[in-house]
Amino acid sequence: MAGFQKIKIDKNMKIPISEQIVDQYIHAIQTGTLLVGTKLPSIRDLSAQLQINKIGVITAYNRLSDADYIRAKQGSGYYVTFKPKRKETFIQNHKLENKFENKDKTKNQNSPIFPLFSNREENVTYLGSGDLPKNIGILEELRGISRNIFSNSSLIFQYPHGQGYLNLREAIAFELEQKGMPIANSKQILICNGALHALNILLDYYLQKKDSVLLEVPNIDILFNCIKYKKLNIINLERTSDKIILNDEKKFEIRSKKPKIMIIYSNCHNPTSGILSSIERHELLNLAKEINAVIIEMDIYKGLNFDDFIPPLLCAMDGFNTTLYVSSYSKIFGSGIRVGYIAAHEDIIQQLLLSKVMQDMSSSILDQQIIYEMIIRGTMKKSIQKLKESFRSKRDTLISMLKKMAPQGSKWNHPEAGMFLWFEFPPGENLSVIEERALEKKIFIAPGKLFYPLHHENNFMRINFAILEPVQTYNALETLFTIWRNASSRKWIYKK
Repeated sequence: MAGFQKIKIDKNMKIPISEQIVDQYIHAIQTGTLLVGTKLPSIRDLSAQLQINKIGVITAYNRLSDADYIRAKQGSGYYVTFKPKRKETFIQNHKLENKFENKDKTKNQNSPIFPLFSNREENVTYLGSGDLPKNIGILEELRGISRNIFSNSSLIFQYPHGQGYLNLREAIAFELEQKGMPIANSKQILICNGALHALNILLDYYLQKKDSVLLEVPNIDILFNCIKYKKLNIINLERTSDKIILNDEKKFEIRSKKPKIMIIYSNCHNPTSGILSSIERHELLNLAKEINAVIIEMDIYKGLNFDDFIPPLLCAMDGFNTTLYVSSYSKIFGSGIRVGYIAAHEDIIQQLLLSKVMQDMSSSILDQQIIYEMIIRGTMKKSIQKLKESFRSKRDTLISMLKKMAPQGSKWNHPEAGMFLWFEFPPGENLSVIEERALEKKIFIAPGKLFYPLHHENNFMRINFAILEPVQTYNALETLFTIWRNASSRKWIYKK
């Protein structure tokens, strides 16, 4: 290994030891410092050299082997085998600590990327996924709807209206009117390519660089990245599974910084699945009016509340005076159907339409027609009802499992909507270490750091109780909790 400096580790760093080893070997191999055929130190020798437990070296070598950087020869040891034939490996696709290099090196930060868009491995258990389960029961009806659309419609050969398919907008307007919103006609609806597209349109319309946005924290990582990309300032509004923390100190901060936009999940917050109380809704509306802010009410899990009674929507309470409504069908039907929408006063919608068509001339007419047909046939309503029943049952099953299996001192909420449970481990091993070892067992988790803007370490974890069958959930949790117990009980080894 001529020319290669010895592996160096820093036991005080938050980065796991095995990851430090992996990063240094990958750099040496990719730069040609370690050539194909070079033999690496044995597990025993390297662990002795670094004065660490053998587990750290074994983990590092296994990951390098999985990524085709090295290969074990029976009775001989580990040898470099890397050839630049592919850029993506299992670990790179699913590792949550991907690093991005900014042009400004002084502002470079590690940014965990939630693997929403990576290819899914069939033999991996996605315990923390954001996906809906596959609704196999409606596939046949979808085939019939698709055949009907292609047989009787020529709309797919034309440019769709930028505001969206008229029939669908009318159906949405009718539904929202039933929920108490001041909707007079379909002109108050703007169809978009999902809720994130809708939110981007609104942020671009209302805000300029360095403006402030109030955002509930924890929240999904893609929202933080979206806001940072637009060079906007984030004001955190802490949210637990039970409530928002809107005390006098936070109100003072909000009044001082005067965010122009407040993004609020009123009925089902991700990742906590929390629902705002009537009092909290009134507090937010009064505060928004006081500082002249606009509330964007996000309702992307609409219909998935397990209790039939929920407080009125913010937009229904406010009458669109300081509020706008954003919803989507992606989280109640299927992520592949990119249909979302904005509801607001007609004059606002017309201005937003101009902003939208400059980004994207129109949304998929085929997706819009499918959603419309599902609504008028009653398929959407039946599908949501089945999802609610399934989710409620799986939630109850998960909570029963946690009561029997979770480490002593763990905490979790009792979700009243959606498909996520917000779980908190007791003090113990760093969750980045647990995440890494779980990946080695082909279990994907969503640690709490993903849901905070600075990605600080914490003991939280999001569990999707909807996507897996109970036996899969049980097996994944059993493995995960065993990993946590073993790692936490041996933590003193790594503190030497």
